Amino acid sequence: MIQTTEPRSALKSYDAARDTYLAAFGKVPAGAMGYLKAGDDYSIGGIAVHVVFVLEHYINVLDAIAAADFAECRPQDPPGLEARALARAKKHLSQDEVDTELAHAGQLHVAMSKRLDSLREDWSRKSPTWYGDAAEPYPTGPGDVLQWVTDHYLEHVPHMEQLVADWSEHAGDQPDPVAVVATFNEAFARGDVDAVMALMTDDCIFENTFPAPDGERHVGAKAVRQFWKEFFASTQSPRFETEELIAVDDRVVTRWRFSWGSGTSAGHVRGADVFRIRDGKVAEKLSYVKG
Repeated sequence: MIQTTEPRSALKSYDAARDTYLAAFGKVPAGAMGYLKAGDDYSIGGIAVHVVFVLEHYINVLDAIAAADFAECRPQDPPGLEARALARAKKHLSQDEVDTELAHAGQLHVAMSKRLDSLREDWSRKSPTWYGDAAEPYPTGPGDVLQWVTDHYLEHVPHMEQLVADWSEHAGDQPDPVAVVATFNEAFARGDVDAVMALMTDDCIFENTFPAPDGERHVGAKAVRQFWKEFFASTQSPRFETEELIAVDDRVVTRWRFSWGSGTSAGHVRGADVFRIRDGKVAEKLSYVKG
């Protein structure tokens, strides 16, 4: 273990900052995770993605410093790491996806502690470290990295609180998710593809009930529109009936009965859809059917 008082105290502050950050995330309503404020680089849930990237980045910094034995170094993240994080951080993440990111951050948090422990004899040393396109290297040591990450955890606590407050005000202007799905189902029951697509986001996702075991996945408005057109054109006398709607935050579950044909060619199935609503539109429709 680290022997000096300063590193031990700093690591306690690092752990405490992580706990404060997690506690702040625990107060975020599940329905707010996808909120992206105009001009921001990440949604509320996307903050978890961003923090994962920061931890990965600074572990790479520590590894570069150690590999150079505190001589001049230029840390390198894996190609595309930052770009992927930036893109994903803007997405509407589900509570489960956020929980996965938080768990990943927990693993990286421990990994960084271990890197710092391995440098316990060099706590006060500095390495001339090049960052990006900087004009000159910046002297960096283990204590610097630890302080930066500790501060970064804490910066996002008031940030999240403000975004949740913004979301609360913004959410009051949004249509009720149940009303959105009810309107969607009415359009679907009419076979009105234009009306259905008007209620879906540009990046919408639809998962069909078949083929087994996972169903076919269609991503984006163009692909989903094409599926609906082919589906209604190839189905004789399609009839869709909603049996029940259940809502939790931005999720809506609907139980339904779908019938087709007439006479000897008539048939029906019963199933359920799991919708995700974003900004008053359907972002996901995941369909399941009784076997």
